[in-house]
Amino acid sequence: MNINNIETQAFKILEAVGIKDASDIDVKRIAQYLNVDVQSTTLEDDISGLFVIKDGKPYIRYNRNEHEHRWRFTIAHELGHFLLHKDTPLFVDRKERIFYRNTLSTTGEVMKERQANAFAAALIMPKHFLELELEQIPPNKEPVAHLAKIFNVSMLAMSFRLSNLGYDFGLF
Repeated sequence: MNINNIETQAFKILEAVGIKDASDIDVKRIAQYLNVDVQSTTLEDDISGLFVIKDGKPYIRYNRNEHEHRWRFTIAHELGHFLLHKDTPLFVDRKERIFYRNTLSTTGEVMKERQANAFAAALIMPKHFLELELEQIPPNKEPVAHLAKIFNVSMLAMSFRLSNLGYDFGLF
């Protein structure tokens, strides 16, 4: 699936849930709308979250020991796997399909991980919402920090998102 399709799919979900601006983006509410069970749990340090389909029911677990910015992205990332890759034959115990989000996935080496990352970014930092917010940045505010606060993400996540959308604030 290409990036434009991922952007469109993420935005359609936001519309279906009734999310109209950045301050309203709640990944747990989105998961609930999609009938995905989401809960925090204690995971190994190098695992941010996991997605499992067990007995036909999707589950997301995220590492409760991580910062809110990280777990929001993790939930959005795992929702990406649910929507984009639920038919991928990666099984555990022959009944469960499972995807792990760990330090290797952040390198973008695996296409499915890159797609899930793109979906997560599009879901929690939608292009349309970003473009509206970019027009309203006060002149005395640093754009990346200002937008990161509005979208409740890390400055690094916002930097990557803006760069991937073609905006240059001299960060890279």
